[in-house]
Amino acid sequence: MDIAGIYNYETLFPLELVRPDTEEKLGIVFQIRSASSQESKKVLRKHVDEVTERQQRGKLVKGEMRLRQELEKAASWIASWDWGEHTYGGEKPEFSFRKAVEILDKEDWIYAQVSEAANNLANFTKESPRPVAKP
Repeated sequence: MDIAGIYNYETLFPLELVRPDTEEKLGIVFQIRSASSQESKKVLRKHVDEVTERQQRGKLVKGEMRLRQELEKAASWIASWDWGEHTYGGEKPEFSFRKAVEILDKEDWIYAQVSEAANNLANFTKESPRPVAKP
């Protein structure tokens, strides 16, 4: 058996957000990329470059920078979203990388669900019938 290609890291996985207290589906669906996707790796390379540049200048990497990088990494796992009939802060959020970072920063329970889905390789197997959707 050729194991190359068991996983399709570019496939999107539909994550149905659930309430953290009841596990009830909310009707909000995020299209999630694998944490090993090319888009995610692009963000990671940017972060490695930032840290390397700071270190070469003799500067420390501060906690605020690391937190921002973690949020950006998680935001890179979100390809798009559909909020259905729901709103966030009184409005239906239009998808953007910045908006994803903002929401993940404020809503730890969404961050946790996105992170779990993006890092679960079973969501990205070749047998997965989910085609890559364009955001």
